[in-house]
Amino acid sequence: MFAPLSTPTPTPTPTTASRVWLVSPGVTNLHHIILYRKEELSAVLGMAVRDVGVGTCHEIVPITTQEDTGAAHGTSSRTARRTARQAAYSCKDGCWVRAALGEGFSVVDAHTSAVVGPRVEVLTTCGCGNTAPAHHTICTPYTCLNGGRCVPTSTGTRCICPHNTWGSRCKVVIRHFEGGGGGWAWVPPIPHCTEVHLSMEVLTRSGAATLLYSGSDQGAAGAVSDLLLLELRQGRPSLLLDLGGGPVTLVLNASYSLADNTWHRIDLIWKDQLVEMIVDLCTGGSLNEPPILPANPAHNHSASSILPDAHTCRGAARLPQGTRVLNAGGPLQVGGLAHPPSAHILQGNPSSPRPPHFHGCIRNLRVNSQLVDLGSEVLSRASSPGCVAADCLSSGLYCGLHGRCQGSPGSLRCECQPGWSGPGCATPTTPTTFLLNSYVKLALSFTLLGYTTSISLRFRTWRRRGQLVALASQHGRDSWSVEVMGGRLCVVLHLHPRPQTSLCLSRASLTDGRWHSLTAARYGSATFLTVDDGDGDLYNASVVLEGRQMLEVDGQEGVHVGGTPEYAGVTVFNIHRDYHDGCMDDLRISGRGVPLSPAVNSTAWGQASVLKGVEQGCGAPPACANVSCRTPLTCVDTWRSYHCGCGEGRVLTSSQTSCDDEDECVWQPCLNGGSCFNTQPGYVCACPAGFSGQHCHLPDVGETSLKLSLAALVAIVVWCTFLLLLICAFLLHQHHRRSALRRGAPNDKDDTVTCKEQVSPPCSHTPNLLELQLLKPPRANGQPAWTKNPNIAAVDVLQVDNASVTSSMEDQKRCNASPAAPHIKHKGDKDGGTLEAEKKNGVSKGQVCSPPAGDDLRNYAYEGDGSSPGSLSSCKSSWGSSTGLESCSGSAKFLGGFREVAHMLES
Repeated sequence: MFAPLSTPTPTPTPTTASRVWLVSPGVTNLHHIILYRKEELSAVLGMAVRDVGVGTCHEIVPITTQEDTGAAHGTSSRTARRTARQAAYSCKDGCWVRAALGEGFSVVDAHTSAVVGPRVEVLTTCGCGNTAPAHHTICTPYTCLNGGRCVPTSTGTRCICPHNTWGSRCKVVIRHFEGGGGGWAWVPPIPHCTEVHLSMEVLTRSGAATLLYSGSDQGAAGAVSDLLLLELRQGRPSLLLDLGGGPVTLVLNASYSLADNTWHRIDLIWKDQLVEMIVDLCTGGSLNEPPILPANPAHNHSASSILPDAHTCRGAARLPQGTRVLNAGGPLQVGGLAHPPSAHILQGNPSSPRPPHFHGCIRNLRVNSQLVDLGSEVLSRASSPGCVAADCLSSGLYCGLHGRCQGSPGSLRCECQPGWSGPGCATPTTPTTFLLNSYVKLALSFTLLGYTTSISLRFRTWRRRGQLVALASQHGRDSWSVEVMGGRLCVVLHLHPRPQTSLCLSRASLTDGRWHSLTAARYGSATFLTVDDGDGDLYNASVVLEGRQMLEVDGQEGVHVGGTPEYAGVTVFNIHRDYHDGCMDDLRISGRGVPLSPAVNSTAWGQASVLKGVEQGCGAPPACANVSCRTPLTCVDTWRSYHCGCGEGRVLTSSQTSCDDEDECVWQPCLNGGSCFNTQPGYVCACPAGFSGQHCHLPDVGETSLKLSLAALVAIVVWCTFLLLLICAFLLHQHHRRSALRRGAPNDKDDTVTCKEQVSPPCSHTPNLLELQLLKPPRANGQPAWTKNPNIAAVDVLQVDNASVTSSMEDQKRCNASPAAPHIKHKGDKDGGTLEAEKKNGVSKGQVCSPPAGDDLRNYAYEGDGSSPGSLSSCKSSWGSSTGLESCSGSAKFLGGFREVAHMLES
């Protein structure tokens, strides 16, 4: 709403206000952006921007014309607030306003030109309006949040949500705030309701911080507005609330500080002129940590009956008479104030002229059952979606595709989503079918705490009545149960002597034959019921901490799944609240998995003691048998029910004569740059590197911790290529070197050199060895040669010592000086044989003398069969010459008595 700027005078003069409607498709927080820049926009336009948004409850006053509307806005602030009170009193639960297209058109005539546009009207109604519609029948730019893709279905719409978003609309429920940088975020305002329940969870180490603020913005002079300010002071919550009758302060002196880097919950409730603040639902600690259950049932009665001190966790104050609705009008500011506070705050809170900004994380901000989106589309500064300190993956803990992170920093853990179990939450659980007159009685191996209990399970049914789970004390005096009553899911609590109370999801139809996940929690007499994503109509709470708070559950006889049996003696007489023709799965009591027979009869936390009328699995007989549908429709089985349609992935044509394949790729269901390929039926997403999942919505585990830029990737590729070339060059060099060594081998005639031509190593070789060889000479007349002379042994021993080095060198010189020795073939040599001495010393046909090998193990031939020069027969053959035995002594000496053998041979 705009008004011309006027010169300040002692007496303000009324001015005419005009309403301007702005539309920006796809921008959900346009009014917040304009409100944040209101002063700058006023200076640029040369007129004052009074209000931004549709308006508050004071527009419910029966004023229909624009002139009357302008006059109403020209009244003083106190008169407007009084009018708002009267309007609120005219409605029982509050009021809400919205903009809608009216009938006709608006015409603005400016002399030579005219502007024609649709007429926009402000509609007001009684009741506590929701911030967003519960169901969307068509896809709009605002149906799915935070980058989600909207896909129309036969029953409405559904959202394909990115990773780290929650619920059917892809909300982000957690946000981190940087306190030093003045972090804050703007979310939709608190609705104008006579009964408001606001809850949130905080994680911080700062003892002083602003958590929530709703009131006048930018500290405008003379602005008077209702006010809500929630702070932390010395780690304890402090509330300042003004609903128009004057400020009320409420401070809790909790026994522990909330600034301990642990998740803590704060609840604010005002109704019937009473405001109440509760910390951690009076559990005495963080709700996010699992309760420590006693292990020994014989010694746990006193431990489970400890009642928390309500004076340190809960506080209440009376509101002034006639104040019921918060008419702040502006956004709800989370984590800090975007602009300096108004004088109203300073008067009501003089000790803190400017509340400090919050540093830490806030999650699950809920206003009247609606989860507030804290994602990227909210107007903010120095804050961002998510919380690294409470993220398991950032701490090196991977929960898998079907796990979720729970706990506080330092105690993070993974819990399996409903329907999954086992290591890595990769094993689906097995459901149980309940037939007519069926039930399962469980015997727990642990004792439930008397103050708090929770039940979670999955169920599926078409029946509109029946009991799912019941917990009762001994003899059934006190009880708490989850039931289906008239097609609505309810929790029923009975703490004697108080009357029985129930809490239901009255606007959610859950008996539709589909799987639903529920969680029912009890904290004393306060009860909470959540189904599926727990947003909007799928959540309800009753926080009434009055009267008895303890429920002592009989873990051996008081836990029933399905109906509750009534006994007549030892036999079952009747089944009360029978849950039949339905299925249940993955039952957990206080976070502990308990068995569901017959698939599982016992776990570490309990066993099934009695069961009747249950079956494993959740099958159903074919529902389409003997069912005919008109052409072109076919029968579609929907688990114990059916309907006529085209089937999955097919739609009825406009002529109603055929069913065609639906191209789901038109709705772009693949996220993160994935490519969609239409199939019949359905579609397939081809995911880029780093993402996976049916819709490419899951980042790979390795990709979440390592993000490289394009320049870094190019540099890595270049260095890897260079290293590969370097390795190839080295291997090629080694290959050429080995080839050269092979070409320089002794067998190559071109490279043959004599011993004289060799410089290093020297051609001479110094043998120093002892050779022993057992000889088997030929038999003479069938007898060995030495059998006639016992002095001859069948051992040929040759010792070559250092004394023969000189003679060996001389032999080498003679060898080099003389021509190559001709090849000699002894008598008795086989064809193709060569002298062993020639082979051993490297002398062969056509070759010069080569130095002997370092270690020469010689094979000595038999006598007369090509003996080598080093054998005894070689010496004997030389004895006929002039040298005789001395020819052998130059290079070898015989040992011991073998010299006598040589003389005998010589003679």
